[in-house]
Amino acid sequence: MIKVLVIFGGMSSEHSISCLSASNVLENIDKNKYDITKIGIDKLGDWFKYTGSNENIKENKWKEDANNKYKITDILVELKKYDCIFPVLHGKYGEDGTIQGVFELAKIPYIGCDTEGSSIAMDKIISKELVKNIGINVVEYFYLNKYENITNEKLEKLININNLNYPLIVKPNKEGSSYGVSKVNNIDELNKAIKFSFEFDDKILIEKYISNRKEIECAVLGEKTLHISTPGEILSANEFYDFNSKYENNKSSNQIPANVDLNILNEIKTYAFKIFNVLRLRGISRVDFFFDTKENKVYFNEVNTLPGFTNISMYPKMLEYDGIEYSQIIDKLITYALER
Repeated sequence: MIKVLVIFGGMSSEHSISCLSASNVLENIDKNKYDITKIGIDKLGDWFKYTGSNENIKENKWKEDANNKYKITDILVELKKYDCIFPVLHGKYGEDGTIQGVFELAKIPYIGCDTEGSSIAMDKIISKELVKNIGINVVEYFYLNKYENITNEKLEKLININNLNYPLIVKPNKEGSSYGVSKVNNIDELNKAIKFSFEFDDKILIEKYISNRKEIECAVLGEKTLHISTPGEILSANEFYDFNSKYENNKSSNQIPANVDLNILNEIKTYAFKIFNVLRLRGISRVDFFFDTKENKVYFNEVNTLPGFTNISMYPKMLEYDGIEYSQIIDKLITYALER
């Protein structure tokens, strides 16, 4: 049997989402084909071998059953025992190239994007500029550094220079699951939102808010040959797709295919293919777009190199719509890792 290590948890703000995703991966992985071991990383960055139930992972109670805390010097020795690693880790340290670098140094096969692609895609500023350079629209924006002097006069000047108007969206440069994101309507709200976003990252983006928009996502699966999924549409319960509307408000839903003209669906699929390649991604990613219904215009939003695998996540749902079952997705990802 192929020995697969599933790693979950992590130090990012998406720790609990990682646990939800990992529980779904563990429920759907072929137990007759893979010998599975589980390691949880707590919010402090400590690694634990976990032999408890998947239900406790799902409910983020796994630490109660965790044992065998690893010394940092023993982690690489442990990782070397497995044929393939499935890091079900979202956000910082798990999706930004950090842990991928560890696996590459140890020469261990692992699923998903490599160090280079992960770090590029995690940085919204860099990824937007690369995508813009290949002729794909990105929403107008500017960014701020936490350590610069930010005054109202400077903010208003930047808003004018970049042809922006209220309302605006404020978001951290490197964060997932819409943590630290705010919509603002005036300078006072903008200052509060800036302070809030800086709690998550040292760089933040301030973007144009598209009021007449659809949020559309596209799954990419593959290495040498890519499967670009049928795009799906997010029907957010809130004004925009924030953390609450993703994971807490059960009134949010989705629609596959997205409710747009066929030519727009095909345009989005073409863009997803190009973006996957220009950002040097591998194996898996979800590419997110905005569609401005007033201007009839598609904008690139961001990429998730380890998209959610929860029971409400769009990535597996879009692939399942195309006839690729959950367990097949896992099989393919492990196969790609072993073939590298």
